[in-house]
Amino acid sequence: MKQHEKYNQNDGIGAEARAPNNTRRNRWETFIEVYILFALVMFILLFFVTGLGKVFNHLVFVSQLNKQPLPDWSTAILSYLLPILELGTVALLCIPKLRFWGLGLAILLMTAYTVYAYLAFIEIYGYVPCACGKVFEKMSWKQHFFFNLGITLLGSPAFLMEYKLKRRLKKLCIVNSDGSSTNRTLVNN
Repeated sequence: MKQHEKYNQNDGIGAEARAPNNTRRNRWETFIEVYILFALVMFILLFFVTGLGKVFNHLVFVSQLNKQPLPDWSTAILSYLLPILELGTVALLCIPKLRFWGLGLAILLMTAYTVYAYLAFIEIYGYVPCACGKVFEKMSWKQHFFFNLGITLLGSPAFLMEYKLKRRLKKLCIVNSDGSSTNRTLVNN
């Protein structure tokens, strides 16, 4: 019996025992894919709900923005820009080729919201009412800060994982007919 035939027999030893490195690698890749998917779903739900809330309750959102310590000229711009950015982020996250950029925009938005929540929490502007929408209006600024920080910290590794995954998929190892291999870089659209 040849050596490779011994490993192909059903001898009661699972594939894990015969190829532990491949199994660990597959588990790690599965973990990465699940983690990225979790972050995508988390950001999609968060930005979809808050973005739509700002669109459907636009007058309330503008009223809440007017109570923020922002320059008067910025209220009109932000009242349209924030929902567009949030819903645009959802669109980017839903398109596989663009989800890296969607994760980046989601982290950027959440970082900005976290900094703002922290400044409101330490009352650098005095008391400021929340302009986040119906879903989060019952939260204190302290709760907002820790919620935003948690979401940002959970999403950041997904952004890095997606970046590494994207870079790895750009390189493709092609086996030639003579058995040698050639690395080719794929063009990323």
